[in-house]
Amino acid sequence: MRRMATLRPAQRRRLEAQLHLARIARELLPRVDVPYLAHLHVETAGGERDLLLGLGTKTAGPVSIIDWQQAPLSAVFFECGEGDDYELPIEGGQTVAGKVLERNLVWFERGELVKVMASDGVLLRERGSAEWRAEPAPGRVLSSGDAERRAVSPVDVELDAAQRRVVELPPERSALVLGEAGCGKTTVALHRLAWLKRRGKKRMRAAVIVPTDGLRRLIELLVQRMELEGVEVWRFDDWARHQARKAFRDLPRKESRSTPASVIALKRDPSMRGAIAAVAQQRAAKADEDALVKRAPVSAWANRDDLIHLYGDRDLMTRAARESIQQVRLASVDEIIEHTKIQFSEPSELRLQHVDEDRRRAVDDRDLDEGTPEEDARSVDAEDYAVLFELDRLRAERRGKKPTIPRPYDLIVLDEAQELAPLELALVGRSVAKGGTLVVAGDAEQQVDPSACFQGWEATMRELSARAFETCTLEVSYRCPPGVTDLARDVRAGVQARPPAPGREREVAQVRFDHECHLAAWAVDELRALLAADSRASVALVCRSAEMARRLQALLGRGVEMKLALRGEFDFAPGAHATAVAEVKGLEFDHVIVPDASAPAYPESPASRRALYVAMTRPTRQLVLAAVGAFSPILSSGGSGLSAPAETTAAARR
Repeated sequence: MRRMATLRPAQRRRLEAQLHLARIARELLPRVDVPYLAHLHVETAGGERDLLLGLGTKTAGPVSIIDWQQAPLSAVFFECGEGDDYELPIEGGQTVAGKVLERNLVWFERGELVKVMASDGVLLRERGSAEWRAEPAPGRVLSSGDAERRAVSPVDVELDAAQRRVVELPPERSALVLGEAGCGKTTVALHRLAWLKRRGKKRMRAAVIVPTDGLRRLIELLVQRMELEGVEVWRFDDWARHQARKAFRDLPRKESRSTPASVIALKRDPSMRGAIAAVAQQRAAKADEDALVKRAPVSAWANRDDLIHLYGDRDLMTRAARESIQQVRLASVDEIIEHTKIQFSEPSELRLQHVDEDRRRAVDDRDLDEGTPEEDARSVDAEDYAVLFELDRLRAERRGKKPTIPRPYDLIVLDEAQELAPLELALVGRSVAKGGTLVVAGDAEQQVDPSACFQGWEATMRELSARAFETCTLEVSYRCPPGVTDLARDVRAGVQARPPAPGREREVAQVRFDHECHLAAWAVDELRALLAADSRASVALVCRSAEMARRLQALLGRGVEMKLALRGEFDFAPGAHATAVAEVKGLEFDHVIVPDASAPAYPESPASRRALYVAMTRPTRQLVLAAVGAFSPILSSGGSGLSAPAETTAAARR
């Protein structure tokens, strides 16, 4: 017999109904420890129904277990509260309408109901007993207060003394600007650019080069606001493509869509330089080199055919893999050879020209090669551009000639430089005009792409051919609240986390869930409440991977407007965005939720620490670390030492 004497009548009725539903669910799914995760009691034209959100579909009379992710009616749980009417479109242009009478999240242990949560409170079974008690509903985690900490444009900030000193270095002096997240590296670089533009030549050629599209879009907006006319802003891959297509006229227009990660890693590794040098020597001695000069007068020393001689040479690729600093596996040699073979093949559309046109289409009317490895036929990789320029340089030097020079700039700002590989850095360095200026900004602790092969700032500046430069380390972090900054520093350093200072407790929250359904329900409720209270708030769910970002955008999008921001697709407008760590370098938001701060997403490793550090250092107001199951060891007593408060949220682990 369940004891519930301390409960109010309405609470007893709710609990009795849930215990009854739990018995039905156990009969439907007798071998399942958690038969369902949430409950909806709805009123429809055909009467009242109970919908249990679970992992599959089962029906017993007026009670149905429906798939919490796929079933159309499950969207009602995320979209509506108790008392709300709903209308749901179904197939055939019709709709299903009704009213939500009751809405609950539920928890089970070994098939027994142990917790029920509704908007007005929580019902808990005492551990080890049959007695139930009631608790108030937990408060909101996301706070709409502290509007003064809203993200501020770098255009509008007032520089401190250390930042001004970098900006006002002598015009001919290149600068390496270092500092942790939020200390204003990008701000300083752009103000340095503006200062040099005002004091330099009337038609100074200037470019800002960054590794990601999101940062490119942000800097484009800032350059416009600063009225810096004529400044080019490029994502590195786009800039390298532009330079290469002007120099190497035989390059195909198409870039590969499905290059294996191992191939990208090998092409960016410094060990590739030995293979490039070997091919430069072999090809320079060939009798047809003069003919090559005549065929491609813009770039006499390299062309696309060199790539198949380079990547198709098994011995050279095997040596490069064995000497790679990334310890590229030898199986990658087969992958790069096969990938290159496809790139130099003809598309099926051309190979099958003798076949009737209507038979050269797939059943779904797509191109024959779409979605297959052959879709990369007659293509080039973004990583090939820097390789070709290096081959061109070596071959020209061997003949005592001038190599092909990318378009020269009087000033280049290179932001997040730690994400460029050595050959890419060398290409940027060769684009600085004689007497030109470099402004390089970065943070080794935010280096998240292992294929960049970052080897330290001295090596970076050497690759950029910056012989004389001033290193400026910015010490003061301005972006994040102090509680976030302290925790991020501890995560970065791998030391015991310090508790938040008095009054700073809401700057960082940590919440844990038993199931992704509970995480989704919590996030939807929190985001809807926050955006209703503060329509100007910007929120980013920063996931470890793009796949997780897509998944959460689809799940949460059923209850709150959620924008997917991948491939740089940020609109920098208020609202909620689902994105990934690799996308947010240099960006900031009012609130950041790390929804997968879990052991699988962030295992204990230097790479995971850097990635988590990047995710954690984006908010100007508040950081929330969330996990389904165990937190990352980086956030546990074996890592930073930050512990999760008990019962923090509506879906906190019991």
